[in-house]
Amino acid sequence: LIAILFFQASLLAHVWAARASELLLAPSPLPGRVAVHVIIPQGARGTPLAFHYLEHLVWLNAIGPEHVGPDRDSNAFTSAIAVDYWLSGEQKDLVDILQRLAHIFRPLALPRKTALAEREILLREYETRVVGHPLVQADLAMAAFLYAGNRIAHSPIGTPQSILALDPKQARELHAATHRPQRARVLIIGNLTRAQALRAMKEAGWPLVTEKDEDVTPPTFHLAAPETKIFHITDPQVQLRLIWRRVVRLPDPVTFDILEAQGALLAAILDSTLPGGLAGPLRYDAALAASFIIAVRPIDERHVEVLFDAIPETGVSLPRLRHVFEQAMARVARAGIPEATFRRVLKRFTFWPDWDDEQETLRWLADYAFDRVFSLRRPLARDAIRHVQKTLSREDLNALLRHLAGTGRTAIAFIQPSAAPSRPSKPGEHTQ
Repeated sequence: LIAILFFQASLLAHVWAARASELLLAPSPLPGRVAVHVIIPQGARGTPLAFHYLEHLVWLNAIGPEHVGPDRDSNAFTSAIAVDYWLSGEQKDLVDILQRLAHIFRPLALPRKTALAEREILLREYETRVVGHPLVQADLAMAAFLYAGNRIAHSPIGTPQSILALDPKQARELHAATHRPQRARVLIIGNLTRAQALRAMKEAGWPLVTEKDEDVTPPTFHLAAPETKIFHITDPQVQLRLIWRRVVRLPDPVTFDILEAQGALLAAILDSTLPGGLAGPLRYDAALAASFIIAVRPIDERHVEVLFDAIPETGVSLPRLRHVFEQAMARVARAGIPEATFRRVLKRFTFWPDWDDEQETLRWLADYAFDRVFSLRRPLARDAIRHVQKTLSREDLNALLRHLAGTGRTAIAFIQPSAAPSRPSKPGEHTQ
């Protein structure tokens, strides 16, 4: 994906004759090239799977049957909260690109036979991505439990049963309700001015907005009651593995960019061999984990998830590894991260780019900006991002660690290469 590299100081929707879709601009790293993204938030309508199906139909309807090929859906993508349609090409072809993308707003006019056949495409996607992939199956099951009651608990990939239940008529109704210009965010990545972009949109006949623009924000997240659930995933081809995930709610909201940076720095510390890290007690002191990764990431301003993914050493059981990990986390949380460890890891922290290296900075900003836009958030300006670096403190990291080691909603996957001995399931356990 070509992402936004730099945002204008103002990201407000421009108006000509009537309100237009919100227009976001960024210069392109490729001279003479341009890319245009149209992002549609899902809102509360339909399910992510229904939008995935709709995305297929909309793109097929937009590009026309003459352009159908093996990469027919390569310029459209659905997440749990939004849909992205994009095209790229020479900047001189910007008007043509905009005209083609504007077709996503046209009423769906596909024959029913074609719409039903597209369900078979989704089934093949399911078979390719899920069947025979126990780690994917574990991720889907754990996410459904951890995010229960929230939109992100539902995967756009669905199940064979839910895919076959998709209805073309309902897809048309969902399209009419959601694919409207006032709900779109248009991202033009190219070396052109706002006036040039607006002129191209007008020449392309881009749909004007005659109604009030809809406020687009990420869906609100509500954490279900604290609970621990164990999933037993078995497959002949997998390696013995422990995946441990927990979501907690913070007492006070924290700016998303700050919370993301805090989580990344905390993960870097926990991954280290320094005092306060987990590599010592899990790998070098006791030799319990052959390898592990740990990640701490925000869901929103008040909810954070921690992930521990580990391969045990030979002879170490998954329950034993889980117990030692939880004990080590609790011990570090009680003692706190030493000041020397915090300073040392912060000094080598590579979450941000080398701001003196313009090419590295542009590449980093590209990933950062697209992540924010597609997740329905606004990216910070470069100066504001650099200011986030100055907000990191050991006290805040210790507070975050105490919450993660405390009470939350926890999912644990014991992934084994063969079925465990038959025994009655205990409360809170799930086998698949």
